[in-house]
Amino acid sequence: MIPKAFILALLIRTLLTLPFPQTYFQPDEFYQALEPAHNYVFGYGYLTWEWRDLPTPLTGSWWDLYVVGGRMRGWIWPGVFVGVYRVLQITGLDKTELIVISPRLIGILVAALTDYHTYKLASKLLGPGASSSALFLSLTSLFNAHLLPRSLSTSPETLLTTMALCYFPLPSLIPPKPSSDNLKPTAFEKDKKQIRTLQNQAKLDYIAMDRDVPSLYRVICTDNLPLSIILATTALCIRPTTISLWMFLGIDLVIRTLRSSGIIASLRVIAIAAISFIATFAASTYIDYHFTGRLYFPALTFIHHNIIRNVSSFYGSTNHLYHLTQSIPIMLFPIWLWWIQGFLASLIPSSILPARLRQLHSSEPSRLMARAVTFSIGILSFSPHSEWRFLHPLLPTLLIFAIPSLTASYRPTVFGIYRLSDSIRQYTRLTKIPFYLMLLAPIVPFLYLNLFHGKAQVEVINVLRGGQLGEVGSLVALTPCHSIPWQSHLHLKDMEGWFLTCEPPIGINSETHRTQQSFFYQSPVSYLQEVFPYPPAQLHEIANLTASPAKPTHLVLFGEALNRMETIKGVSSSVSDELVHLGYERVWYGWNGLDLLQDEEERKGGLTVWRLIT
Repeated sequence: MIPKAFILALLIRTLLTLPFPQTYFQPDEFYQALEPAHNYVFGYGYLTWEWRDLPTPLTGSWWDLYVVGGRMRGWIWPGVFVGVYRVLQITGLDKTELIVISPRLIGILVAALTDYHTYKLASKLLGPGASSSALFLSLTSLFNAHLLPRSLSTSPETLLTTMALCYFPLPSLIPPKPSSDNLKPTAFEKDKKQIRTLQNQAKLDYIAMDRDVPSLYRVICTDNLPLSIILATTALCIRPTTISLWMFLGIDLVIRTLRSSGIIASLRVIAIAAISFIATFAASTYIDYHFTGRLYFPALTFIHHNIIRNVSSFYGSTNHLYHLTQSIPIMLFPIWLWWIQGFLASLIPSSILPARLRQLHSSEPSRLMARAVTFSIGILSFSPHSEWRFLHPLLPTLLIFAIPSLTASYRPTVFGIYRLSDSIRQYTRLTKIPFYLMLLAPIVPFLYLNLFHGKAQVEVINVLRGGQLGEVGSLVALTPCHSIPWQSHLHLKDMEGWFLTCEPPIGINSETHRTQQSFFYQSPVSYLQEVFPYPPAQLHEIANLTASPAKPTHLVLFGEALNRMETIKGVSSSVSDELVHLGYERVWYGWNGLDLLQDEEERKGGLTVWRLIT
């Protein structure tokens, strides 16, 4: 039977996703999942540099051929959308709106499964009585609501990591003893009579009592080391972000097994983990080989270029406090106060804890996870390039740490629940203030992020695909790189087009390297006068350009670029003036959210479409 918690999560995720238009968050949502899958199935689409063979050193060693000169992305996650697109292709439904909606359905399923396994993980860390609180925290998390349903690679990584933790052999959880102190007195005489008729407190369900008693104790998540390693390794093959987390937990498991069962048992644990890891890694390698016809190891290539060679800092550098000062506060909105109390209660030895924190319930599994998460975030903080979403796989675990503090002052009413709001709070074990704060605080930012912010960047493609601005024979996007989806949303086979790129300097001199984006924005008017309709490029690259010399039928630009002025040969002109001079007229404008909240200056001013006048 399908668990009710999963059905509830699936229903809420559907209501929080499908009714809203798709907005733009980051390029990886499209170019690291949907676009490669579309290219594989339909034969057209754009593959970024991560999906192509990288320059190979002349030494030609095994490492250089398969790692340094390999590809940085694997096909496990895009392979899911390959299946979706293949079904649409076979049924002929790829010409319908399902080409856009179907990937969103996959995102809803991933999000709901993550919510459900957060529910299960809480039972393993704190006991079954904490599960419903964890489900509520996961469903009301603004970060989850905005990112989990998207096709970002961090979404399946979060799901797989949470599932792996559910099955990982953590220390045994000792059920708390039942207590009558948490029963709220009732004024109803009939309720008092019912209470008096109970012969044993264990007959009260822990859902009502907010306490898990031994006679009702049930295991929602059983230990399964091979399955846990398979899930964790699959997550690492998608993105190796959580490698430090699993190193910490793995070493701890071996030490615990050695102390409790001896060296033979610990060697058995190592053997099981190694076999499971190797088998999963081999399966992942085969999947990549199946899709590309080439042997390569994307996880190793990712680590080599992004960490060892520090290529990722080309897209921006962050300091070592980034996750502490930005990622964690943003991810844990608005439960900061309760989370920090619960986390410290699990992390710091009870002997030096303040009396208030010492009273909070912290189990041995939660204390281990607190240390593991701290170690993992500490290691990730040394990365020169960080983003909020890099910690997303840890968010389900982080949310659970807030539960002891949130539920500490809750006193359930066993009988006489007549109002829906009270019933829901009874289920979640939350008092009024945190309950309504978590329920209401995310509403305004969620509505803004999913109705307005970045909406035009996706809407413009839907408008072009629908033919509302005329037949799109060719399209050029003079915007910051990867600002709009491409063929995964356009799905126009006969369309020619290109957009500004921003590939990092791999295998070339970084001091002289310049991207198409930097060329254009340095002097956009000069570019339109002297280079357009060719892409901006360095002189030695011009001979390799494949763009048509004909003017594209449609141009996409942000409003900020239109007002840029230059004086050339004594004549001042703006980008919009040059577009008119080239024979274009503005045919569409889309508001893209508040300029103040745009992550790049070049993405301000809304989005416009210019059409060539025939």
